[in-house]
Amino acid sequence: MKICMFLMNEFTHDARVTKEARTLVDAGHEVTVMALINKKTQKREKRDNFLIYRVNVHLRYLLPKGPVFFFIKYLEFVLQMVRSLIHVPFDVYHAHDLETLPIGFILANLKHKPLVYDSHELYIDSVQHHPATRWVWFKIEKFLAPRTSVTIMETESRGKVYAQRYHVAQPLTIMNCQYTNLNPRTNMFRDILHIPLNNKIVLYQGLIAKSRGVDILLDMMNYLERISLIIMGFGVYKDELYRRVKHSKNNENIFVLDPVPWNELVTYTNSADIGIFTLQNDSLHYFYALSNKIFEYLSAGLPVVFSDFPEMRKVIVENNVGLVVDETDPKAVAGAVDYILSNPGVYDEMSKNAKRIIKEKYNWEREGEKLLKIYSGFDS
Repeated sequence: MKICMFLMNEFTHDARVTKEARTLVDAGHEVTVMALINKKTQKREKRDNFLIYRVNVHLRYLLPKGPVFFFIKYLEFVLQMVRSLIHVPFDVYHAHDLETLPIGFILANLKHKPLVYDSHELYIDSVQHHPATRWVWFKIEKFLAPRTSVTIMETESRGKVYAQRYHVAQPLTIMNCQYTNLNPRTNMFRDILHIPLNNKIVLYQGLIAKSRGVDILLDMMNYLERISLIIMGFGVYKDELYRRVKHSKNNENIFVLDPVPWNELVTYTNSADIGIFTLQNDSLHYFYALSNKIFEYLSAGLPVVFSDFPEMRKVIVENNVGLVVDETDPKAVAGAVDYILSNPGVYDEMSKNAKRIIKEKYNWEREGEKLLKIYSGFDS
């Protein structure tokens, strides 16, 4: 089959979209990913045997920010995508997130083809829109929800919210797991940061934002000894984080690093001792999240300390691979870290369980099969 996927970003890196496209290509399908172009990206690109084609939205650089101007720019985006594809034959249209669903809907209906809605998030709960903007997106999603061939969500809990909200069938769940990649431990962080051997390393990797709990991690360090905290990633909150670290009494043990290329990340992750994520309960989208960070950490055999949210708890507690905590309480977070690191037997069992469940349950090889099963239904 010829499959067209849509994104409303430049697609320089999106692990989930890449994994899905690669899985479909490996199964014999042809995949084209439609995205946005900017000065750093090419109009056409081939990656992992699928094609990326990027369109130019001229108004995004000419008009200022703001909800009204956003929808004017968004309208050009939709029109550019439809115009580029109206005469190109595809067998299935696959929309990633709500912004691209109207494009997929228009083309799928014009061509009488299936439409897959791959919702990476509870969109109207996750983006800090103006109330009027959120209402518009709600109306769009409410109209389109019953008009897709298949809807996919990353977690079962988000799927239940979506189904209840729009009175539709429960979406299928495809988790954002990693490919099975159980590599041995490394000493990357110790070597580049000269961390003492008797210090244990607690790692947060990903977007640096207040909502991701990085302030809680800094405060956590006030209750711990012989611990080095590494925060590695990018984000607009990074400058404020640098300032806070500078004034922290434990700043010699706190490191803020730039992100590394995706294909090198595992070498760094495998050199930590615990993976941590104190995501804050700012929305239903966050509360029902199952971050791909959990799979990155577990693939490295790291016990984890995460926020006590339903999907996190399901993986962590049921499989004994770490602890869940009150994400707002730095002392409680520190207590969980200290308990795991102070008990070698507990640590070893959690580490073994982590690699076991990645190999047996939580890997992209298994999740990718679910995607292929969906597409096999379009062949009949």
